Amino acid sequence: AKSRGSAPAHRPATPRARSRFGAMEQRLRVGILGAARNVPFSVLEPIKNNADLAAKIDIVGISSLEEQEAVAAAKNWGIPKAYKSFDDMLQDSAVSSVYNVLPREVRAAWTIRALKAGKHVLSETPLGVNAREAFLVQRAAEDAGRVLLEGTHPTCHPVTKRVREMIVQGKVGALEQIDLNLPVNHGLDGKMVCSRAGALMSLGCHGVAIVRFLAGEEPRVVSATAQPSKESPDVDTTMSCNLRFSSGAAAHIGCSVALDSKESPSVFTITGAAGRIRVKEWFTGKGKSANEIALEQFDESGERSVERIDNPEVRDTFYFMLSTFVAEVRGQERRQEVGLPWSYGHSKGPGDAVMSIALIDAIYRAAGMKPRASASPLPEPYDRIGQSKL
Repeated sequence: AKSRGSAPAHRPATPRARSRFGAMEQRLRVGILGAARNVPFSVLEPIKNNADLAAKIDIVGISSLEEQEAVAAAKNWGIPKAYKSFDDMLQDSAVSSVYNVLPREVRAAWTIRALKAGKHVLSETPLGVNAREAFLVQRAAEDAGRVLLEGTHPTCHPVTKRVREMIVQGKVGALEQIDLNLPVNHGLDGKMVCSRAGALMSLGCHGVAIVRFLAGEEPRVVSATAQPSKESPDVDTTMSCNLRFSSGAAAHIGCSVALDSKESPSVFTITGAAGRIRVKEWFTGKGKSANEIALEQFDESGERSVERIDNPEVRDTFYFMLSTFVAEVRGQERRQEVGLPWSYGHSKGPGDAVMSIALIDAIYRAAGMKPRASASPLPEPYDRIGQSKL
């Protein structure tokens, strides 16, 4: 996604949200860990533009590597407080939850620190740079008894959920093939950052999550081909991979950070024995998302239909991502079973994120590349756990 510039000032105080039990709940008090470019459109704008979300979330402050950067971000984006450091924010008892938008290389370490500080965490995707990091972050959430969600926002959108429902209902018959193509404009990090991270890590992390969500089963990697960057041979400019599920269905994921892909739409196609579903640009929002699902059935009538998800344009994937996080935190708190693997009722939880990054590691290997190595040590004791096997 392209940068949308500075967001209007953060919404002022609003009434508490009423739970489905009728009781009034305090808004979730969130601190933003990192002054990333996507903060305005992935956090601030969905809250500002949707009164129901503003009644559930209160953005307390923002922290960055440099205090001056946090001060500038808070001023430009209308955030009430700029913290002196990451630790300063994590020590603030007024912050109950953290949205971690830090770079991938240090994301897992600071997610663990936030969890150890007693904060619930919504993390940018992926949770870490490899499966070991993601597994240890999950372990830290369970140890701390705190909610941890990966921000795979496209899978939160009702279009994606409806397509999965249509597959389960047999609208296309037995599932045969899922095709998904993600161009550079799908990424939140901008073209320059995406080009440094590579296609699979910056874009494919969403593709893997979407394909696994739609199929409802775990795939194995059949083959993968990467086009390396001329500047950095260990970075993939494009990645193409073929997957196979135990049911016999197949999937193809293509992603590219090449600038010549910037005008291409993000699309996915689901083909079954009795029909085909096509969806494009379902995640963008801001009036650019079609919210349309085209179904073609291969019966004698050859019927074609278009189903439109009744969703206001201000409710993009980030709105649904944030809503899911709040619902997960509040739901687990009410049940008094917080952070346990079986406690996740509004999402699949961090275990699902671990499976996605494990698949990413396997795709790297199939393409003749090494999975990303950890660049930052994790806090104790997670710097030692699992080293003999992971």
